[in-house]
Amino acid sequence: MVATHNATVSPSATRTGCATASGDARNSREKGSALLAALCVTVVLGISLASYLTVCYRTLEMSTRSLRSGHSVTLAENGLEEALWALNKNDWSGWSLAGTTASRTFSGFTFDNGVTGSISVVVTSYNGSAGPRTISATGTLSMPDGSTVSRTLESASAQVPLLVNAVAATTGNVTFSSGGTIDSYDSSLGVYDPLNPGYSAIVASNATASGSATVQLTNAQVKGYVASTFGAGPSVSTGARVFGPETPSTVKIDSARVTSSPYQPVFSIKSISGTGTVLANPTTGSTTTLGSPSATSPDIYYSSGLNLTGTTKIIVDGPVRLVVSGSFYIGLYGGSPSIEVTSNGTLEVFSSGDLAIYGGGITNQSKDPKRVAIFSTNTLTAPDMNTTVPYYGIIYTPTGQFNVLGNSTIYGAVVAKKVAFTGTAPAVHYDVQLRNVVLSGLETPFAVSNWRESTNAE
Repeated sequence: MVATHNATVSPSATRTGCATASGDARNSREKGSALLAALCVTVVLGISLASYLTVCYRTLEMSTRSLRSGHSVTLAENGLEEALWALNKNDWSGWSLAGTTASRTFSGFTFDNGVTGSISVVVTSYNGSAGPRTISATGTLSMPDGSTVSRTLESASAQVPLLVNAVAATTGNVTFSSGGTIDSYDSSLGVYDPLNPGYSAIVASNATASGSATVQLTNAQVKGYVASTFGAGPSVSTGARVFGPETPSTVKIDSARVTSSPYQPVFSIKSISGTGTVLANPTTGSTTTLGSPSATSPDIYYSSGLNLTGTTKIIVDGPVRLVVSGSFYIGLYGGSPSIEVTSNGTLEVFSSGDLAIYGGGITNQSKDPKRVAIFSTNTLTAPDMNTTVPYYGIIYTPTGQFNVLGNSTIYGAVVAKKVAFTGTAPAVHYDVQLRNVVLSGLETPFAVSNWRESTNAE
């Protein structure tokens, strides 16, 4: 008989073995998931870092390009300044001249990282013989790799107008002590119409600001604006007004027409020289004719002093420059002497002494203010006007006072160190066309009148 032995397996042992196999599989899956997650995070971080570096690079590139563009604009601005200097000095040494065009290149500018710069300037009609003067200035930066960045500024250049105000004091006050009217008109539209005055006249004082007003209006009517360095505006009496066409009648001083930022340019008066005629003081009661209607340039007359009396008359019948080294008197000592400027004439008076316009004054038959101008370099307080004959013209005495006495009337503009109106009804009717006039008797600088920037290909 064979003995049989049956082996038995413990149930607990079987469960333990199965559990061990299952746990290993689960651990493997968890490890794989963690690894995959880590790879995903790494990829995302890598992409983010690459994107950030790209943004930083592009930002740096744009910043560098902007900086270089700014440098090229600065170079072009320097080119404009060089052209203006040459225009104002009329000095074209170093420039290449071809017909009416002047050109010049400036180089030797250096910047960081091996960048160099140059300026190319072209002035069209540099002498004014071929129309308006224009300036084109190009600033160019050259990089070490051979690439360039350029910017061009193009500008029209014109001489700066002087007569931007109806009445202006360069360093003193403007005073109306008893009354007066200041308004404007446009001579290109015809003569002054008292029924339709303009409201563009400006009364300006560039006096040093103090505790008192630098524009003083006693019963004066300013149909326009007041520009005074005194922040509180002009001093006024009960009868004074500063107003425009839309200002309510109950408003005396329209605050919208008062500013504390006056502007009055001051230019040097030319020293006149050259061939001319010596003019002796005319005999009392005589008539003297100066100039020629056919002249294309002013005839020059030199005088050591003029004192017109009685019925003495000077007729100006062409372009005339009268250079007076002494006093210039019309009727100061009585009578009704006069200077008459015909429709063929223009008159520029250059005086270094005292001024007095009395008697028959100066008659401008054309009634165009820009055709008569008195320039004075005196530093006196006495120069004045007191005549019933309207003066169509310009008074420019930036270093001396000018006094308008009585009820004198001026169609034009007055610029003086200090201006005083003492009559009860003086009047200044400002011609707005004077804002565009360049006077040949002044050293008038050129300036940029308008400009535009163009971007060049890089």
